[in-house]
Amino acid sequence: MSDLTSRSLLALQAFELAIRTGSFKAAAEQLHITSSAVSHRIAGLERLLGEKLFERGPRGVVPSPAGRLLAATTGRAFGDLSRALAQQSAGSQRLRVSAVPIFASHWLLPRLGQFLSLHPDIELQVEASPRMADMEAGLVDVALRYGDGQWPGITAEHVMSLYYVPVASPALARRLRLRTPADLQRAPLVRVAPFGTSWTDWASGAGLDPAAFAPRSGRQKSLQVDGMGASLRAAAHGLGVALVFDPLVESEIAAGTLLRVGPAVPARGQIWFARRSRERGLPAIRALWRWLQAELAAG
Repeated sequence: MSDLTSRSLLALQAFELAIRTGSFKAAAEQLHITSSAVSHRIAGLERLLGEKLFERGPRGVVPSPAGRLLAATTGRAFGDLSRALAQQSAGSQRLRVSAVPIFASHWLLPRLGQFLSLHPDIELQVEASPRMADMEAGLVDVALRYGDGQWPGITAEHVMSLYYVPVASPALARRLRLRTPADLQRAPLVRVAPFGTSWTDWASGAGLDPAAFAPRSGRQKSLQVDGMGASLRAAAHGLGVALVFDPLVESEIAAGTLLRVGPAVPARGQIWFARRSRERGLPAIRALWRWLQAELAAG
């Protein structure tokens, strides 16, 4: 590439945001420009490099091999800049947290007021995202993620054990007479796109035939939604039985909006507190971790 110009820097910024957010539209929203402007900037970068940086996939644009190679460099570069700016800012400590949406909405956000009261010097930024944040890029300080806790270069400590539990609205449970786990084989199911195998995992753990709960099994109707929050809303409206994470549905159960209609089965992944290994001792990160431990111990 020739010497950096303001135009190429703007194009690299648009590219990096499109990679990180997973869409041109989301990148445009963060830059306060149109999606078309993002497309034009990236097209100009592609002409400059002589390489296609994105390919069209079934769920939108995905980086090409050349795009993934460039992203490894831009992520680190913009991460270094972000960290340098954060270190230069006086006064408050800024802590950027990325969390799985269902954990953010049902556990973290309702409690964060207490943390902010205890630590008024910490400026907290929370992003609810289903993607594993590229922490090495430096755009996130802490990630509360779902998985097995094994991520290269990342220190992860266990936060919460999760269980799959089927839930339905009281009206649907009465209408379909959902009294035993086997009754769910004739109920409409709500499926969450990122967790396509969860129903078969649950069935196996509950002692039922997993094939009866597989997608496109032909034995029952199903509705697919994007995200566990959407599945909770679908179940509350009587559209089907949703498979969600216990204990994150306690508020809906307590309110009577949803009923457990089957046993809880251990989920494949858990919630982890993840951060870059070299930054595990930073004061703001330690403060958040200690507060999380205290909240979990208090129940």
